[in-house]
Amino acid sequence: MTWWCQPFGYTHIHPRDTDVVLGGTFDEGSWDTTADPAVARAIIARCTVHVPELRDAETIGHPVGLRPVSEGGIRLEAGTRSLPGTLLVHNYGHGGAGVTVSWGCAAIATALVTAATA
Repeated sequence: MTWWCQPFGYTHIHPRDTDVVLGGTFDEGSWDTTADPAVARAIIARCTVHVPELRDAETIGHPVGLRPVSEGGIRLEAGTRSLPGTLLVHNYGHGGAGVTVSWGCAAIATALVTAATA
């Protein structure tokens, strides 16, 4: 994945097996899940500056992703629930960095579960 923060907005290009995901925005406090055609055009314009070959690519859709952020940053810790013997692992608040940190956070969450159940 490639990220750029430029004067006209956040830009990411995430190649996958059969398609490419283009983004993004950083609209703090916005919870609207309706795609805005003007925002989509702006994202495509920013991405094609970096990868001109994308200019003529077929558009499959315009999904809108909400990326909640915790004020204190990522919460990744083991806790307990009111049900005795039940482990709860908190792993949230990643914001737009979720895909970037997902493997590391998953490894830590797995280690927390393994340690608690050993």
